Amino acid sequence: MIANGEKESIRLPSPLDHSVHDTAHFRDLPIFFERIRESHAGGEFIPFSIRGKDDSQSPMYVEHLERLDEHHVLLKAIPIRNASVELATSSTPAAWSSPFFEYMEEAAVLLKTNGVVMKINSAFTKEYGWTEKDLVGGKLPYVPDDLLEEFQMIRLQLLAGEKKINLDTVRLKKDGTRVPVSIRAYPVFDSDGRLVATTAMVISKESAAASQSLIRLQERIIKDRDQLIIDIMENTDLGVGQYDFIRNRFVYLSPAIKNLFELELNEIYADALSFQKYVHPEDQEEMANILCNPDSSGEMEYRLIVPGKELKWLRTKSVPIRDSDGRVIRLIGFTQDITKQKFTEEMNLKWEKLGMVGHLAAGIAHEIRNPLTSIKGFMQLMNETDSSGAYTDIIMDQLERIELIVDELLMLAEPHQEDELLPTDLKRVLSEVSHLLKAEARMHNCTIKFEFPEGPLRAICNMDEIKHVIINLVKNSYEAMPGGGTVYLSAWESEAGPIIEVRDEGIGIPEERLPRLGEPFYSNKEKGTGMGLMKSFKIMERHGGTIEFESEEGKGTTARVRLPRESESTKS
Repeated sequence: MIANGEKESIRLPSPLDHSVHDTAHFRDLPIFFERIRESHAGGEFIPFSIRGKDDSQSPMYVEHLERLDEHHVLLKAIPIRNASVELATSSTPAAWSSPFFEYMEEAAVLLKTNGVVMKINSAFTKEYGWTEKDLVGGKLPYVPDDLLEEFQMIRLQLLAGEKKINLDTVRLKKDGTRVPVSIRAYPVFDSDGRLVATTAMVISKESAAASQSLIRLQERIIKDRDQLIIDIMENTDLGVGQYDFIRNRFVYLSPAIKNLFELELNEIYADALSFQKYVHPEDQEEMANILCNPDSSGEMEYRLIVPGKELKWLRTKSVPIRDSDGRVIRLIGFTQDITKQKFTEEMNLKWEKLGMVGHLAAGIAHEIRNPLTSIKGFMQLMNETDSSGAYTDIIMDQLERIELIVDELLMLAEPHQEDELLPTDLKRVLSEVSHLLKAEARMHNCTIKFEFPEGPLRAICNMDEIKHVIINLVKNSYEAMPGGGTVYLSAWESEAGPIIEVRDEGIGIPEERLPRLGEPFYSNKEKGTGMGLMKSFKIMERHGGTIEFESEEGKGTTARVRLPRESESTKS
């Protein structure tokens, strides 16, 4: 053995050297040789203390053991000398007013330098049953009689200046049960560096074993969960990819990605943008924007054009993962093949269009048959009575009605795209239709009130088409008041552009029907086809404007026509 501070000049022992039997207490020889055997067997070394054979020899604290060869070991030991540190006169360390001691999870005890108990924490009481009332002010009764000398040795080591002692030993619970424990003992100093107390954490090996068992169980649960997630990801048709914005590459791709994008995974790992290889050129820009912009997220549908294969539709939903500062550090994408779904949607759309054609044919036949019947009847009367003059006006009215229906049908197909949109004063448009609207109002037992701004109301539009929209909305108001009433037609300039408003006091429109206004063949009238309102929506769409409806049953309906400013319309 070599003492602490001496030079480590290693030499093999000779027969003239003192034997360990001549220097160590006979009761400490078993632990001495046990540690030697453990070291030779390759086990972890545990520091220990050995007492001198008599009082003339200082006890030694063995803190290091190194195996030299098959028969020799090197021990590094510290002599333990009493009163090697200065003791404080006060025995109450102020530092232990901190709640740390009380709330630490390990059982802990605080002792005076003479071994008297100063304090124990709640974990000590919970683990071993002893309370502060049982222990404070007295000696520790939880040390077995056969280990009292070991306890005194630990205390002496701390008094000699040792900063930390680890010891595996046995302690008693209050009911007398012997418990294997692991002790970590430390000195406690005051602000002047004087030793005022010693403290020890006493960890029950049984509790530690239970904790380790619980930890192993939790680790197994986590491992099983992770494996379950992997099994799902590896065997689903849903493609999952995780892109790392810190490393600018994909860090995970599920096997389904290979079949979805028709690419090897290693190719995508090597080049993050290689998965765009077969993406339709029109969709590549949007996809690159999502990948290159950390704040982009959402859902997009795009096409794949793979040589020798049919067009494929994919849908990817992106979910951002943020750090504690709110920055997007990863993006997880979920991709699925929606080709069949798209095919189904296209087929449904085709059937819907066929149904629209049927409705349109029925509506046109109904609208044209009535005036044709009238014309046919009057033509027969003309032949029989030879009085063409009396029926000419009626026949012309019916022919004009047929022409109007045909014009509306053509408008649905392409609403006068050849007509140019020109700068117009909407006040002039409203003035020109006012006389017609007043005459129409008298026929429906209604009145109409106008409210226009003093100055011009500029817009880029087609006058005839805007007239058609206003007349159609006002006529709808007349028909919504079968018993008569007042229609208010007003116009003004807003920040967004000119607004024309038609408000009536009619029966109103149910709230659930408002979103459907303007749909083909949808009408609130008993015999209506919805073509007039649909035509108005088409006109406003071409002008870059909108028609909005507000209504309350029994109180009336407001239709609001919004047109863009003259400058905005010109730019577009």
